[in-house]
Amino acid sequence: MLFQDMRGAAGIFFRNLFYPHLFKRVGKGVSFGKSITIRHPYKITIEDNVVIDDYCVLDAKGLDNKGIYISKNNFIGRNSILSCKNGNIILEKNVVVGFNCEIVSTSDVIIGENTLISAYAYIIGGGHDYSRVDIPISEQEKPTFGITIEKNCWIGAGAMVFDNVTIGRDTIIGAGAVVSRDIPSFSIAAGIPARVAKSRK
Repeated sequence: MLFQDMRGAAGIFFRNLFYPHLFKRVGKGVSFGKSITIRHPYKITIEDNVVIDDYCVLDAKGLDNKGIYISKNNFIGRNSILSCKNGNIILEKNVVVGFNCEIVSTSDVIIGENTLISAYAYIIGGGHDYSRVDIPISEQEKPTFGITIEKNCWIGAGAMVFDNVTIGRDTIIGAGAVVSRDIPSFSIAAGIPARVAKSRK
């Protein structure tokens, strides 16, 4: 409460001094921006040299999940949301999450190392069953399979990645694409739904 909205170098200094005590683990060289929302911090691990920009949300809620793991040298852009709904979010090393992104997990969402996620991307690991018409969709089962984005990928601005998808390594997903099925490694994919346009090999 004292430091979350403090501006400038003083705010960064005090947040970097006191915030690490809230989390399960925080490494060296971590920088916390202002007005960050932190929920269930005892299930959040942040490794060395990570930047959490202003107005981000880190929410590790769940009854039996492990929570959020952010590896070394990651950047989480302003206004981005990492939200567990009894799932786990794993960002491997050197991941960049652009501004205004949302990553949601009800099982496991794994982002491989050196992956770039451009602004306004949505990665949604979970869904809703809608087979019954006698009860609202919000009260039906929530099937979940997880998402894996392998290493060295580039997810374009405004792209959406749905549950039960694996994006192979070294793949580029075009801006505004909707990924609803697996994309093989070394691909360039675009469109709604996303289809492979060419191979990078």
